[in-house]
Amino acid sequence: MPATSFTKLAVASIAALVLSTASADALITNPVRTTIARDIKTPDPVPQSGIDEAVELMASGRMYRYNVKDAASSTVSKCEVEIAEYTGHKYCVALNSCGSAIMLMMKCAGLQPGDEVLSNAFTFGAVPSAIEHAGGKAVYVESDYNHCMDIDDLEKKLVAYPNCKYC
Repeated sequence: MPATSFTKLAVASIAALVLSTASADALITNPVRTTIARDIKTPDPVPQSGIDEAVELMASGRMYRYNVKDAASSTVSKCEVEIAEYTGHKYCVALNSCGSAIMLMMKCAGLQPGDEVLSNAFTFGAVPSAIEHAGGKAVYVESDYNHCMDIDDLEKKLVAYPNCKYC
């Protein structure tokens, strides 16, 4: 699809959305925004019981599922089960980092060796590293002033790399 079609499609979609609302001005002048009132850079304090359990675990040296009698009885495995139950998912896999999670997600989504993956050029090093470890080839999209993907460059990359399957 040519880059100009994306722009026309976007304009048509916005126009349809605006025209379908009771008050077109409300959408444009009063966008719905979610705000977080607390400082997200400061984590919640760990309760003393959590500190005690972490110290006990570190003192035992049994911090992995691989150095215990059976993997299911490891603290990591028990934590995965509790998180799966809490979130309502059938499974949960604890990983060491977001980069590992991104790599695993791409592999599970069917990324094949050499597949092209769109990525914001303004990103943390773990993202292109995860793409590489998953077997993909990063295609960088320039950023705008707000450090978001530049839509014009995204359209150019989609035309130049029509086989990109992931973003």
